[in-house]
Amino acid sequence: MEEMRWILLIMGGLLVLGIYLFGVWNKSNIFSKNEVKERIDPTVTEYIAVQDSPDEEIKENEPMINAHDLTLDPTYKEIESEKKFVVTIRLVAINNSNYAGDDLVLALREHGLQLGSYGIFHYYKNTSKNIIFSAASLVEPGIFDLKKIKDQKIPGITFFMSLPLPVKGIEAFDEMLSVVKRLSNHLKGELLDESGSSFSIQRQRYIREQVIEYLFHIKKEKPD
Repeated sequence: MEEMRWILLIMGGLLVLGIYLFGVWNKSNIFSKNEVKERIDPTVTEYIAVQDSPDEEIKENEPMINAHDLTLDPTYKEIESEKKFVVTIRLVAINNSNYAGDDLVLALREHGLQLGSYGIFHYYKNTSKNIIFSAASLVEPGIFDLKKIKDQKIPGITFFMSLPLPVKGIEAFDEMLSVVKRLSNHLKGELLDESGSSFSIQRQRYIREQVIEYLFHIKKEKPD
């Protein structure tokens, strides 16, 4: 009788454990499918050429909104795309939700970004055409189509900066981070790094150090 009681207890425990593990697996699987479906991140490298284009036009005669007083870099020299350093920050809606497309466009404009002729937003230095950083939709192919924007639901935005720049790179990074944080507060969103992990204070400092180190090595490689 005693042995039967222990057998029943063990079988009951195994049953409860099996139900628990199945529940964890099922929840993880559902979440993973939702992530793949809704968080489609366009390839940032597709937009590097757009960033560097001197012929980029401002649509709809949008006025140029001055960035903070960023210092021009007298040592700046254009380099090959494969040698560039791309900083990427994602702003996503919390709880796996979506933003209304027109709300995103309005927020981007209010924080100094303008829509370019390729359907992505740019942040410029003063009234020049020097792009400091850009913003693309997290839904492929990453563009903001104003003709359809009122009907669109967008999970978030990818912000990206391609270094080196005609302005001081570390100042540009700090400016980008400041604008993105203000947008995050405005939209009540969550900031993530390029891998989808939380954009913590430690992560911000690490990327800033990477920017400083990259710019230092780029200057060393340039001929006198």
